[in-house]
Amino acid sequence: MNKKITAATVVLWFVFAAAAVYAAGDKNDVFDTSKFNDWLSQETASGNWSGLRPTLENAGISISSNYTTDIGGNPTGGLKQVVKYSGFLSLAGAFDFEKIASIKGLSLKVSNFLATGRDISAAIGSFYSPQEVFTSGDYFFGELDLSLSVLDDTFTFEVGRIFAGDIFAVSPMFQYYLTGAVDGRLSAIPSDVFFPHYSVAAWGTRVTYQPNKDWHIIGGLYNADPNVAIVKMHGSDFNFDMDKGYLAVGQLTYRHGQERGGLISPGGVSFGSYYESSRFTDLSNPTKRRHGNYGFYLMADKMIYRGEWPEYEGPPHMMSGAMMAQRLKKPYSQQTTLPLDRPKGLTVWGAAAIAPQDHINTQTYEIATGLVYQGLPPNRNRDVTALAFILGHFSGKLEGQSDEMILELNHRFQLGPWCYVTPDIQYIINPNGQSNIKDALVLGLETSFNF
Repeated sequence: MNKKITAATVVLWFVFAAAAVYAAGDKNDVFDTSKFNDWLSQETASGNWSGLRPTLENAGISISSNYTTDIGGNPTGGLKQVVKYSGFLSLAGAFDFEKIASIKGLSLKVSNFLATGRDISAAIGSFYSPQEVFTSGDYFFGELDLSLSVLDDTFTFEVGRIFAGDIFAVSPMFQYYLTGAVDGRLSAIPSDVFFPHYSVAAWGTRVTYQPNKDWHIIGGLYNADPNVAIVKMHGSDFNFDMDKGYLAVGQLTYRHGQERGGLISPGGVSFGSYYESSRFTDLSNPTKRRHGNYGFYLMADKMIYRGEWPEYEGPPHMMSGAMMAQRLKKPYSQQTTLPLDRPKGLTVWGAAAIAPQDHINTQTYEIATGLVYQGLPPNRNRDVTALAFILGHFSGKLEGQSDEMILELNHRFQLGPWCYVTPDIQYIINPNGQSNIKDALVLGLETSFNF
């Protein structure tokens, strides 16, 4: 049986990879219909709805939807051999009250999510999931984010049901990987503290100071009540219980080379820290509770080889150098099909998170680094090839666990502004930090569509 699953996984992976290569070739050679080519070149799969979509946006109402799916199988290693599917559908709307009611700088975002499928990490025994889009449960009510930008968008204030993992501890390079270790944010952090992200939003407030396109400082304060993450509540637990504690997060970011035509290659660095005031169980003595937890993180990226800057096919708020206030006036998508608005070339990146208190933290540090090449092979300006190495270190208080390491290599075939296909290979060393679990090879495929 295991041999059949192994063979099926390998065949399935290579069939999808070959199909992606075929579909990513010269469209005029592959598809001899201009209508299909026109459809692929649209900004979204559903188009402009016979003019209704731009009419609504001109009136201040923006709607977006995305569906992303991960298929993965481990032909060797782990606890058992399986093939699993996971999917994530998002539907979001944004209301720009400057257009709706002439209230300058005021906007509201609302999002909903539907999760499907199963997680392969249980069969592998790994700490980090190889499927980034998997989350437990089904339907979730997500954001309810009211924002106000003032002083020519220099300051932006947010309040409502918001995420932390959409802005804090997030590198722009992370979007190209399937591993959950860098699933939008450094995943060691939410393993140690309550860190609302992905489908779980919490009551909170954020303030962004952005004097220009290069610098910004963000501070956030969240209600750290873990009950909002209970699956059966579907994100509808609106209680505000400060007795559960609070999460405070701060981040300073500097980015350069974001302007088209500039002489400097794109790059950036972010430093952040967090503190949660809740009580945490001592890993050595479960009957003992300790007050407060904190940590730090650092992320950096730099393009080391630069080519031409391809024409950008996406919306203005996703362009390189767009201000935070511009992004908040549009629906937030957990997974975007659009690659970064950057020149072709090679980028090196690195990130690290550290949680010093090993008596209460499952992971005391995570280190990640990688390479991203946009525009490989020639004439594929929006294709992205990505390589990463990730190490997650477990607390010394956890007997029998040391480090889980991940090697990942993939290639994103950008079929159009609204869709991509990514065949992926991951090799997981010491799953869950345990040497008695066999290293696992994971073959995966991710597809994503904007509607």
